[in-house]
Amino acid sequence: MGLPHPGQHGHEAGARESRTVPWSSAFDGDGGSPHDGARFRDADAPFPGSWKEVPAAWPAPEGEILASEVRTEIAAALAALPARQRTVITLRDIEGCTSEEVCEILEISPANQRVLLHRARSAVRDRLEEYFETARRSA
Repeated sequence: MGLPHPGQHGHEAGARESRTVPWSSAFDGDGGSPHDGARFRDADAPFPGSWKEVPAAWPAPEGEILASEVRTEIAAALAALPARQRTVITLRDIEGCTSEEVCEILEISPANQRVLLHRARSAVRDRLEEYFETARRSA
């Protein structure tokens, strides 16, 4: 899938599509609230207008930063693997292929697939253990 050519879909090269939405579109045609009223208690219920169920907590910024750092460490660990190990772990643990599918795709034996996957997972695990140990010591 490439970029559209000039004139394709009515767009010219270099033309930008508007991404703004009028403020008025945030409300119903009657000017009412944009909120889903079904999520709140009725006027005759105890605590009218309050949440029926408490919304899920938003993720803490610290947790999001840590998750991002861990993803970066995993990506670096995967990049450092030998090509065959990286391919096997990617197919199995990221793409969700079965061991049989990996063997068929790579034309390898089940034993070889298990060895490559074990070595790849061990290398990634070692890198993450080192990262978490370093983070623990510096905290």
